[in-house]
Amino acid sequence: MGISKDNELNADRAVDNILNNGNSSLFTITEVTPDLLLCGASMLTDKILSRLNITCIISASPELPLIPVPTAVKHHYKINITDNTESDLNSHLDNVADLINKIEKEGGKTLVHCVAGVSRSVSLCLGYLIKYKDMALNDAFNHIHSKRPCIRPNNGFFTQLIDYEQKLRGTTTVQMVYNSGAQGLIPDVYEQYYYNTVKYKSRMHGNK
Repeated sequence: MGISKDNELNADRAVDNILNNGNSSLFTITEVTPDLLLCGASMLTDKILSRLNITCIISASPELPLIPVPTAVKHHYKINITDNTESDLNSHLDNVADLINKIEKEGGKTLVHCVAGVSRSVSLCLGYLIKYKDMALNDAFNHIHSKRPCIRPNNGFFTQLIDYEQKLRGTTTVQMVYNSGAQGLIPDVYEQYYYNTVKYKSRMHGNK
């Protein structure tokens, strides 16, 4: 028995909801570019992958097993990187960016994921935007953040992305700065979020 048009429509609506860019939820898929998506591992289902015409998956979550994927997914790569400040992101940036670009040139579409779609997968997508979309790091971050507000690459990854931008563009647009709310160094693009946290805590304690 074939799939009814009503069922097809419902499935399309479900994918539209999942692709609700600007939604802060972890349970969405974010369109970084028309040919590059990012998400957390919980979104990887046959129906979603098929509906989005994904042909390549890059998994940045070595702690998870590789999932079975539809036959339309021709490439499935596992990147061995953990989400901590000591992890070597730099050794993966060029290879992943080159792969995403290759898939795009072939007319395919890539989905990059980690466990939550917050740190590792975002960092790899930022590297791609810097290298192949001629975007400054701060612009690349703001671009993805506007679509997926929950992103927070860890400080170690951001430090390596700053170095990567310097290497490719000869300049840096993000700096690591001391923040009292974080009680340490953070990327300056995070300052407004920590400021809001400090302001909230001050109000809770009765300080103006």
